[in-house]
Amino acid sequence: MIQIIRAGAEDLETVIAIQRASFKAVYEKYQDEYDPYLEDRERIKWKLVERLNSYYYFVKEKDEIIGFLRIQTNEELTEAWLGTAAILPQHQGKGYGSEGLRLLEKEFSTIKQWDLCTVLQDAGMVAFYEKNGYRQTHIEPEKEGMDMVYMKKCIEK
Repeated sequence: MIQIIRAGAEDLETVIAIQRASFKAVYEKYQDEYDPYLEDRERIKWKLVERLNSYYYFVKEKDEIIGFLRIQTNEELTEAWLGTAAILPQHQGKGYGSEGLRLLEKEFSTIKQWDLCTVLQDAGMVAFYEKNGYRQTHIEPEKEGMDMVYMKKCIEK
């Protein structure tokens, strides 16, 4: 059974390890200087501990942490930016990310609009988000061979 558990300051090293493992292949493919694989410890710590309206939730399968989801909300808790969805490579493609997103939406039931961006050329990630109700809104070039697609999901309340 999948569950989500809020992460805290004491979980920094686990968050860093999952983020690096989850984004290593994407970084190796695109060599993007803004890839989460390269994000430094202090910035991750700031997002985890100090940044207002920033939430990290571990995705757990039984007693094992298999990933995390990070969101940034507005003060009213009506809009959220899905900043990071990181599932360990050995657990990808098994529905854990989709279930984690569903549980996150339930946890933040007042959120009406969810936004994110991902690499357009990563067809698997784009398909994953589309399968979970996100629609493409626009595309911005990042560098040669890599574009960022912005996606949105609106939930009627």
